[in-house]
Amino acid sequence: MATVGFLHVAAAHVQAARRLLAEHAPGVVDIHVVDRTLLGATGDVSTRIAARIGELMGREVDAVVCTWPALVADVVRVASERGIAAAGVDELAAAAGGVRALSR
Repeated sequence: MATVGFLHVAAAHVQAARRLLAEHAPGVVDIHVVDRTLLGATGDVSTRIAARIGELMGREVDAVVCTWPALVADVVRVASERGIAAAGVDELAAAAGGVRALSR
């Protein structure tokens, strides 16, 4: 069974992600990490993103989904460097209508 790790900047996104995942990908296991400090990140945000991705990888996720559009490029880059797939919720919107609501 696939496990998807979600990286959020707000706890409110967790329930929305769980609901949408259950609706569009039943049976997929979800793991969530919330880090509000990524919102106002100054300096090297990549280091903090790497720590969060490492946390998700330690929980054996198969892929990472970032629910904050401004961080997606960094999340995808850092995840790729670590050998794990990553995407933003906007990229998933075509496959699962309504996912975009997570990033609002």
